[in-house]
Amino acid sequence: MSTSSEQIDVLLRTIVSVALKRADEYDRLDGGAADGDFGSTLARGAGALAADAPSGSAAEQLRGASKIVTDAMGGSSGPLCGIALLRAGEALGDEDPDHIDGPTAASLVRAAIEGMQDIGDAERGDKTALDALFPVGEALAEGGDAAAAAREGADSTTDIEARRGRAAYAGERSKGAVDPGAIAVAEVCETLRDGDPPPSWDELAAGPAVSADDEAEGPRKQGFVGDPAAFVNEALDGFVRAHADLVERLEGLDVIVRAGRDTGSGRVAVVSGGGAGHEPLHAGFVGEGMLDAACPGAVFTSPSPSQIQAATEAVHAGAGVLHIVKSYTGDILNFRMAAEFAAADAGVEVATVVVDDDVAIAADSDTERRGTGVTIVAEKVAGALAAEGAALADVAAGARRAVDRGRSFGIALHGEEMEVGVGIHGEPGQRRSSLESADAIATALVDPVLAEIAADAPLLVLLSGLGGTPPLELSVLFEHIGRLLDGRGRHIERAMVGDFITSLDQPGAVLSIVALDDELTRLWDAPARTVALTR
Repeated sequence: MSTSSEQIDVLLRTIVSVALKRADEYDRLDGGAADGDFGSTLARGAGALAADAPSGSAAEQLRGASKIVTDAMGGSSGPLCGIALLRAGEALGDEDPDHIDGPTAASLVRAAIEGMQDIGDAERGDKTALDALFPVGEALAEGGDAAAAAREGADSTTDIEARRGRAAYAGERSKGAVDPGAIAVAEVCETLRDGDPPPSWDELAAGPAVSADDEAEGPRKQGFVGDPAAFVNEALDGFVRAHADLVERLEGLDVIVRAGRDTGSGRVAVVSGGGAGHEPLHAGFVGEGMLDAACPGAVFTSPSPSQIQAATEAVHAGAGVLHIVKSYTGDILNFRMAAEFAAADAGVEVATVVVDDDVAIAADSDTERRGTGVTIVAEKVAGALAAEGAALADVAAGARRAVDRGRSFGIALHGEEMEVGVGIHGEPGQRRSSLESADAIATALVDPVLAEIAADAPLLVLLSGLGGTPPLELSVLFEHIGRLLDGRGRHIERAMVGDFITSLDQPGAVLSIVALDDELTRLWDAPARTVALTR
C-alpha cells in the first residue's frame, strides 16, 4: 500500500502531466467564452512545478506546490490553484496519515473547495472548476466513482451561464461551452482512476512528448517574435533599453520601476499592473508624476503576488504604497495577496483602489464591471498627489474620485462586423453586428458612457485604440465623438487620442470620459514624465 507522501507525489505528477499534455485543448475550450489562456496558464504552473518538484511529507509537498504554482501562474487561476493546494496541505496537519483513504481524500477536497471559495466567492453552479470538485468530494466520502462524478459535473457546465471570471462577461453567450477548469479536474481524476503511472519528475521537466506532426509544423510565430517562451521577457528588456533614462527593471523580475527612484523621499509610492498585451499600459506610465512601478504578467494574465510584492517593497519610500488595480478577478486576487504579504513581511502599509469603469456591464449586474481606460486617469491623479507629498489616504481618495467620475465603453472591429461592449482581453461584448459608419460607432460609444457622467461638468475625453486601428481612423472617430458631444452641449476640457490601453493588435477603440472638477483638472495637468505621457 502506498504511503500518503507517495500518493501526493503521484497526484501532483498526474496534475502536471495532464496540464502539459492538454494545454492547447484547454486554451481552445477557454476561448469559447473567455480569453483562451487557461491551458497556457495552467501549463506555466505545471512547468514550474516540474522544474522544482516539492519533496517531503504529503503536507509539505502540497504546501510547496502551492507557492510554486501561485508564483508561476498569475491570473486568477494561480491564487485559486495555490489556495486549493495550501488548504489541502493544512487539512493533513503536521503528522501525515500512513495512507490517504477515501474519507481523508474527501476532507482534503472539501478543504481545497473552501479555500477557493474564500478568495474567489464562487459557488457550485457558477460554471467553474467547483462544479467538478464538489461531486469529487461527495463521491470520495461515499465510496463512489470520483472520476465519473467529476466528468458528470464538468459536462453539466455546458448548459450553465458563467457567473465568475472573464467568461461571466459573455452572459448568456457563455452557455454551450464547457468550463475548462472543470474538464481539467475530470481528466485528472480519470487519469488517476485508470491507474497508468504518471511520468517521473525528470520526464515532466523535459516537457511533454511531441508528435512527429507537431515537430514538423514547429512553433507558430506571428510578428517580431524571437523565443515565444521569452516573449514578454524580451519585450521588457527592449523597453528598458529604449527608455533607460526613465525606467529600470528589477533584476530577475518582470517589474518595471522608475529610474533613479528615491526610496528615502518619504512620499507615497504608486504601483499598478496587469497582463501584458495592453501596452503602453502600465509600464509606459512609469515615471515622474505617475507610477513608481508596474508589474506586467504574461499576455492577458495577471502578474503573480511575488512580482507585485517585490515591486511594492522596492518602491516603498516610508509613506505607504497605493495599488491601482483593474477590476478583473485575477488582478484583484493577486494584488490582494501581495498587499498582505508586503504588510506581513516588510511592514508596508498598502491601500488599494479598484478601477471598474466599463459600462458594458450593467451597474446592477451580478458580474463586476471591468477596469479599462479610466485606469490611466487614476494613475495620473494618484501620481500627481503623491508627487505633492499627499498622505496615502488622500492619494487613494483622489484616485478613487477619478474612478467614481469616469466611465468607459469599447468596440472591436472584426472585418465587416463589430463587437459592441467588448473587453480588453478579447472577451465577448454585448452583441455583434454589421460594421457601421464612424458616426454610428461614435453614438454607440458615447451614449452608454455619457448616461452615467455628471451633467454639466467639463469633460476629460480619452479615446484609445485597441492596438490595430490606424491613427488617422482614430482621429476620424474622435471628430465624430466631438461633434456629438458639441451637439449635446458638453464641453471637452481635456482630450487624449492614441493607443494607451490596447488589446495586442485588435482593431477597435475604447472611449473613456471623466467628469472634471477644478481639482481633477489641476492634477491631470500636473507635471509628468513617462514614456507614454508627458506634461
